[in-house]
Amino acid sequence: MRLVSFGPVGAEVPGVLLDGERVVPLCPALVAAGYPPLDMNSFLALYQLIASDLEKHVLSAPHTVAVEDVRLGPPITSPQKVIVVGGNYQSHLEEATAGVAPSVPVIVYKPSNTVIGPNDPLVRPPETEQLDYETELVVVIGRGGHRISRERAYDHVAGYMVGNDATARDVFIGELQVSPIFTQFARGKGFPTFSGFGPWLATPDEIADPHNLSIRCWVNGDLRQDGSTSQMILDVPSLVESVSSTVRLSPGDVLFTGTPAGVGMKMEPPQYLKAGDVVEMEITGLGRMRTPVVDEA
Repeated sequence: MRLVSFGPVGAEVPGVLLDGERVVPLCPALVAAGYPPLDMNSFLALYQLIASDLEKHVLSAPHTVAVEDVRLGPPITSPQKVIVVGGNYQSHLEEATAGVAPSVPVIVYKPSNTVIGPNDPLVRPPETEQLDYETELVVVIGRGGHRISRERAYDHVAGYMVGNDATARDVFIGELQVSPIFTQFARGKGFPTFSGFGPWLATPDEIADPHNLSIRCWVNGDLRQDGSTSQMILDVPSLVESVSSTVRLSPGDVLFTGTPAGVGMKMEPPQYLKAGDVVEMEITGLGRMRTPVVDEA
């Protein structure tokens, strides 16, 4: 299934995308299948158990909504946790650092209220002149857990999305020249609108191999990132195992899995985002986001 949320900001409801053109509201389909209405996080926790019962009611739903008539929000509107994994593509490590991968994945938390939909504006705050993009495969957690083994990791994966881990590089760097402990990870990645994802959440049956997907980014039509998820240093099961060894994961948590080379910070000269720019991101089978950049009013 391709799961979406739709409706005004802050009032989105969950749905299922059919044929790329129609959305079936999820809750009526759940009721028709004999289940109670559920929010997206609760639904993802049970998805593997109820998917087969639900599918026929989705396909025969009497009421659908045209995609062109609604706003698509972030498929997960209220994740309990937004977790970013740093340095998981060798190409990005080589452009950004000495190229040595950390022995344990670096994880950064973003506030859960930074999420926006696939076509919502990315707002540049006045604190930064170095707003940057990072195109990433986002893994969504279904059934939660702590210390999930690599062998059982896929039992806990609800699906995949395109994501933009936006970063204010100058804020992020902070006073790094004084001491590494002054790096401002949370500030640089935590502004409102800095976690865009969508347009849909593809459940695992839609994606045969999450490690064989093209991942690309354009800014104003200029191709900036052109990689493959096959280039990830740690694959999805390894990331779920590693992150869950520290963090108890919950249904609806989103896990950004790293970005390939091509970020604006490392272009010659650096090319940071400014008001009026349009960022487009695409991953095979997961659709395309089209995000305009605006300055904070």
